[in-house]
Amino acid sequence: MSLNGVSFSYAAAERDSLTRLDLSLRPGEFVVLAGPSGSGKTTLTRLVNGLIPHYYAGSLSGQVLVNGIDPSACPLWRLPVGSVFQNPRAQFFTTDTASEIAFGAENLGLDRAEILRRVDEAVAALGLAELRDRSVFALSGGEKQRVACASVAAVKPAIFALDEPSANLDLKSTGQLREIMAGWKASGATVVVAEHRLGFLRDLADRVLVFADGQLQAEYSGAAFRSLGDGQLHRLGLRSAWGKTMAATSPPDGVDCFEVEGLVCQQRRSQAPGLSAPARGQRIEIGDLRIPKGKVTALVGANGCGKSTFAAWLGGLRRDREGRFSDGQREWSTAQRRRRVFVVLQDVNHQLFTEAVAEEIALALRLASPTSQPLLSVDQIMESLDISSVADRHPMSLSTGQKQRLAIGAALASGRELIVLDEPSAGLDLNHMFGVANALRMLARSGQTVVVATHDTELVAACADNIISLDRPR
Repeated sequence: MSLNGVSFSYAAAERDSLTRLDLSLRPGEFVVLAGPSGSGKTTLTRLVNGLIPHYYAGSLSGQVLVNGIDPSACPLWRLPVGSVFQNPRAQFFTTDTASEIAFGAENLGLDRAEILRRVDEAVAALGLAELRDRSVFALSGGEKQRVACASVAAVKPAIFALDEPSANLDLKSTGQLREIMAGWKASGATVVVAEHRLGFLRDLADRVLVFADGQLQAEYSGAAFRSLGDGQLHRLGLRSAWGKTMAATSPPDGVDCFEVEGLVCQQRRSQAPGLSAPARGQRIEIGDLRIPKGKVTALVGANGCGKSTFAAWLGGLRRDREGRFSDGQREWSTAQRRRRVFVVLQDVNHQLFTEAVAEEIALALRLASPTSQPLLSVDQIMESLDISSVADRHPMSLSTGQKQRLAIGAALASGRELIVLDEPSAGLDLNHMFGVANALRMLARSGQTVVVATHDTELVAACADNIISLDRPR
């Protein structure tokens, strides 16, 4: 696979996403693409899998060859590339997990016995037995990512292109993902992975390519990259931590807390768009919890343990009969929580409403409670989250990380008493992750209470005052 003098700019973009890139990948090589958000990593994966130019319009120059094939000159189905996107919902075609895993193999025209064998193999390799035959709409974000990986594994392409595959995975699932990727490498497949969380890939990488501003900034052999310390990685703007445990903590007696009592969440027929739900008949017992006021509380636990479900319940987006929420003195009804809690969803596409980034922040300020005092202006909020440069862009034209930061900006502007965020650092590079951590600390300093559902150990270390684990008895 080779790229010779390749430049690409998206339609209506002001600058190239990649500029004069020369790159050659050897068959069977495991290559990690690193660098800040917007540096060109995702664009490179789209050149490899042919989404550029077949799906993403823009100006492309230079030559791209994938196993000797020019992607622009042949239909996508003929390219020997399997892709895993950052948002797995964008690549789902069916309504249940078994059908989704089988979908790619079915489209290759394989016989039924071979398709079933490949589905069984992928399910076993990724530890998905408990997710088999589940509705894809009843999965957590991390569970959806694992199913997407299994659907690609069942196709057995010569090349795998993955964009932030660990963004929504817990430590156990990330370890399982690492093992399946190690299996792809051992089978002789070429693997290209764009990632911010690099720790779990360090032992697999044959090469690490670091991008900045659309250009290849640095190139390391796997051995050379493994020799870099955290300080060196941070100077390159790269994240490093992976595999650190996050022990639960308890607020001291006497601390003013929000209180959750006897909460049990069950699957419902309908729910707000963008929310995951328990499997049919499943009960998620949250129990009793204390959330200290004016602090940042991290909500941690394995994929599917109920973090997103609990976050939605806190925001009044679920009507579960068992459970009550109070501010320590008065109970808040579901309707009251909808007015007094701001929720940043894991899939923020469902909560961006305006035609421009600045308008989105301004809308949140206008809708803020009359009694709340805005901490920052629209311009200050955008600057604090590094989205000033896209102030006039339509929110749907932004990258995943930019959309996430925009939704957090709306939370900053809302003035709500309780801010709940579901995986706010998914897809963020080191500097933007610290920017989000600073924003959450600023909210807490202003007296607002912040609850963050996350797998991100670096984010927890950077901002959390308290940790609640949903994996343990409470």
